Parts: sequence; C-alpha cells; structure tokens
Amino acid sequence: MPRLLAALRSFRKPVTSGYPRLIVLTDPARGYDLARQAAACPPESILIERTYGKKPTALRGPRGRGPIRLATVPPRVARQTQLDGIHWPERRLRLRHRSKTSDLIETASAHRGLSIAKAQQLGIKAILVSVAFPSQSPSANGPGVGRPKGVIRLALLQRAFPSCDLYALGGIRAKTARLLARSNLYGVALISGL
Repeated sequence: MPRLLAALRSFRKPVTSGYPRLIVLTDPARGYDLARQAAACPPESILIERTYGKKPTALRGPRGRGPIRLATVPPRVARQTQLDGIHWPERRLRLRHRSKTSDLIETASAHRGLSIAKAQQLGIKAILVSVAFPSQSPSANGPGVGRPKGVIRLALLQRAFPSCDLYALGGIRAKTARLLARSNLYGVALISGL
C-alpha cells in the first residue's frame, strides 16, 4: 500500500473535484469483508460499497473519520444510512436524476467513451473507467467490457474529457499506478490492490 500511495502522489492532473485520488470498491462475492477494507483504506480515499440491491452495511465509528463512503444505492437510501454519496454503475446511469442527488458525492462507472459522455452530461465528474489492465475480476472479463485499455487509451480518454476526473479500474497495483502517473489521469480505483 505505501508504494501505491507514493505513486498516486506523483499524479499530475490538478485536483479540481476535491475528491481523493484513490477509490476502493468492495466485492463480497470475492470474499472482501467491508469492515476490514474500511479499516485498511487510508482516510484520504473513497470506499464504494457495491451492495447489489441490498441495504449498505452500517460501520461503527464516528462520521467524518476514515474514507468517504459511497454505495450503489438510490439517493434516499444513501441519506437514510448517512453515506457521503452514491456510485452509479454504467447500466444504472439512466436512473439518475440530478435534483435528487444535489447534496451527495457521486461517482459512475464506464467501459467506453459513450458512457463517460453520458455521465458527464448528467453532471458526474468522477468516473471509474474499466478495464484498465488485465485483471482476475469476473466483472473485468464479462460481456460488454472489452479488452484492457492500457495507459495510452486511458490518457486519450482523459484528454477527450478534460473536465472529468477519470480513475483507472482493473489490474491496479503500485507498478501500474506508476505507469499511469504521467498519463494525466486523475486517480485509480481498485478492489484487491489493498
């Protein structure tokens, strides 16, 4: 983890959104426990709980400490469970209504430029682009995902969407983060890299 955080400090894209450069996603299907992931996350990160339709897990501890917490839930549920915001998977972007999310932090997932454009049009600035590098994740090898983008394609996407903060997702380690440092990408998102 220290090498990954050191690599993130060398990222060049200016901090415009104010969001951290590291996003960690949960994956209970792969055996990653939310409480342990939250404890392992640095305070200057975002933790996205992928709930798959379930209510977010209540974590003990004072609000405002630890990572910024988001979940893949409707805005009403995010407020009820005192989350900091919501994450929109690519296939759920069509459900987003700006008036209902005005006080929440928002991120979205995208597998291609059209989805980035859709998220940008909806006012979402922080977008997780996958698959960045080869990954063992089942979702990285699913239908519609495409082949890994690599540094050059990710840099071209960031250049095409300069007002968005793009995060590389998939195959992220300290070594791949160092490769991305000069790409002008905003940050990285990971599941198992902790």
